[in-house]
Amino acid sequence: MVDMAKLKEDALRRKHEHEQMERRRNARKRQSARRQSGATKQEVAGSSRSARNTSARGSAKAQPQRKTSTHPAHKKKKRSVSRWVLDILLVLGGLFIVLMIVNPF
Repeated sequence: MVDMAKLKEDALRRKHEHEQMERRRNARKRQSARRQSGATKQEVAGSSRSARNTSARGSAKAQPQRKTSTHPAHKKKKRSVSRWVLDILLVLGGLFIVLMIVNPF
């Protein structure tokens, strides 16, 4: 008969290894997210510092003001070729249906 204690220990060891692997994976995800967000925070902090320095100096030169929008990184998506083909087929199908309604012969 198989030693049940040994099987139980093996199962617990595998479970523990799996949990450690998941923790490492999550830690890597958090670190990469911190690096990405850290760069943007530094850029924002740098721009606010430079704005404070120029206002504190009272310089005559004003920095050009950027145009701000509600979506700063909003770009219009390019339409793919498959989308163009689908739209053309839909228009042709609609015209064909209208033609069949008007002229049933």
